[in-house]
Amino acid sequence: MWDELEFRFLELDEETGWDYQGHLSTAPGTKLVGYPGWCHDPKWPDCSGCGNRMEHLLTVQSTEADALSRRAWVPTEDTHMPYEGPGLVLGDLGGVHLFECRTCPGRPFTHRYDCP
Repeated sequence: MWDELEFRFLELDEETGWDYQGHLSTAPGTKLVGYPGWCHDPKWPDCSGCGNRMEHLLTVQSTEADALSRRAWVPTEDTHMPYEGPGLVLGDLGGVHLFECRTCPGRPFTHRYDCP
């Protein structure tokens, strides 16, 4: 699918300065479930018990959004409010992603550290 859409993403970047991968594909910041906003290539863990890919449970980020991501993800009624970050410094302003296996008994979990 990327091959089919790449030219549109490049056009969008040239016209607006918004990078699809960095600003539009996943909501930035600390969150429950959904998809992690990876700084690097995704490193989804596999469950050591069943071998299936584990599911994203929680991300804790050092920052909530950069200036462009904030325009894309902050609710319209909150755009007038000044940005205040969470005050965390995880590594080099990175984050920690927690994953769990919902199939195996005891719901085993693991984490991935992601740093720019």
